Amino acid sequence: MRNSKRWLAAILAGAMIAVTGCSGSASKQETTAAETTVAETTAEETTAAETTAEAKEGETTTFVDDLGREVELELPVTRACVANRYNNELIRAVGAGDAVVGVDQYTSQDPVYWPQFGEDETFGKDEYDYEKIVALDPQVLVVPKNGKVEESVEKLESFGIKVVVITGWDNSDVPKQIRLCGELFGKQEQAEELVDFYQKPVDYINEQLKQVTDRKKVYWEYGDDYSTCIPGTSNDGWHNMILMAGGINIFGDASLAGKDIDPEQILTEDPDLIVKIYAGKNVIGNSGVFTAPPQEEFAEKADEMLQRPGWKDLKAVKEGNFYLNTAFMSGGLGKMIGAAYMAKWLYPDLMTDLDPDAIFTQWMKYQGFEPNAPHYYHVPAQG
Repeated sequence: MRNSKRWLAAILAGAMIAVTGCSGSASKQETTAAETTVAETTAEETTAAETTAEAKEGETTTFVDDLGREVELELPVTRACVANRYNNELIRAVGAGDAVVGVDQYTSQDPVYWPQFGEDETFGKDEYDYEKIVALDPQVLVVPKNGKVEESVEKLESFGIKVVVITGWDNSDVPKQIRLCGELFGKQEQAEELVDFYQKPVDYINEQLKQVTDRKKVYWEYGDDYSTCIPGTSNDGWHNMILMAGGINIFGDASLAGKDIDPEQILTEDPDLIVKIYAGKNVIGNSGVFTAPPQEEFAEKADEMLQRPGWKDLKAVKEGNFYLNTAFMSGGLGKMIGAAYMAKWLYPDLMTDLDPDAIFTQWMKYQGFEPNAPHYYHVPAQG
């Protein structure tokens, strides 16, 4: 650009000399002065522009993460290691998936869904391999709020790698998490589009629930038998999902935190809906993978649960309001997708314009995929 401007200035000056050549030495002096002025001005403008660009390249911005921590960063980030599958999904959904250079095992265990991440790009599961993270050369490590925040800061600070908290699984404020991803990776416009996609079904569910005077009871079970969601625990997000769907969690008492639930309470409460998380065989953790268990495998697990004492007499079981689904599906987009399915199962007559299957399919399109199998199983009524 600098040479182009000087070249243009020289041509213009030359043209002026050719036209005014017969005007005498005074005109020549004026032309020479004009040429010098143009060249000097162009050089000054170019130098100033280059200086500004260089300053912007090295400029840091204060990024306020999910925990309110102020982190000085050069934005947008172009290389990141990211822990937690839900974080990686949000980042990919806002169009920044190519900036992720390393992930945890909960993400990379699913090579169909994350083919770009193998052993070389995986930095651990519950414990992080900080040497691997350093070798991957990221600008930042993104972790959820229940991840190893302080430890990561201590281990990575001396290498100039920043630690940023984004919590993709937390449905207390999903738009916040989406916008944090957009800000971090310079994808604000795409983030707003995703917020809109999230908000529309949420607003519809909330509007329809205004007609409900007697909310229905839900027993939600995690991967392990008789494990559930208690407010204020690590499974708090699933409790919030039940509330978002208009249900009442029969174990929604925060004082139960840290205690084993009483199976007898399920029989006493006699819930209107039962939902069981099932990831399938040979899957690490409960978050699930893109490839859903076969319907026969879902059915096998359901039959096992129906052998529990008193279960065949439960109202939800007798009336066909018993479902198994994957956390891959129901945990999607801050568990909004799970809330949509649950709201439809709880109040089908009210949620006539709610199409959870279509929402899930669109969410998969944000990820660059189409669902390859149903991620839920409806247990036939036993009554």
